[in-house]
Order: sequence, then structure tokens, then C-alpha cells
Amino acid sequence: MRTLLGLDEDTAVVIRELACTEPGCPPLETVVAVLPMDGEARRWTLHRPAEQLTEDDLRAALLDTRTKEPVNDRPRTP
Repeated sequence: MRTLLGLDEDTAVVIRELACTEPGCPPLETVVAVLPMDGEARRWTLHRPAEQLTEDDLRAALLDTRTKEPVNDRPRTP
């Protein structure tokens, strides 16, 4: 993700595997969050385990606006 998005070293990239509870969803999904020092945080949900993801999967997720979610749970600094 860092390479695909051209992120600097100050931008955090968090990758987590979570149990998917939605009907018809695979047992594990991967959530990728990009948390820049300045600017808006972004998050993508991919419906497969992280070990099965390829660079093409990540590239497709970046282009598919349905997988991108705003992240509003990050504290703001005054």
C-alpha cells in the first residue's frame, strides 16, 4: 500500500485481519488503514485473508470506491 499510494515514512499503514460476521462473507477479511500525519485517514476492507492478497487485489481496492471508507474515529489535535 505504501508503494501503491506513494506514501511517505510518516504515514502509518495498519493492516488487520478480522472475523467477518456478514452473511455470505468469508470467515476472515482484511482491513487496511492509511493514517497520514496531516490529512484524511482512509480505510479499505477486502473480503479475504491478508496472506491471500496480491498487489493486484490492493490496486483494485484502491480503484473501487465501494471498498474505501472514511475513518472518523481518530482523535484530532487542536
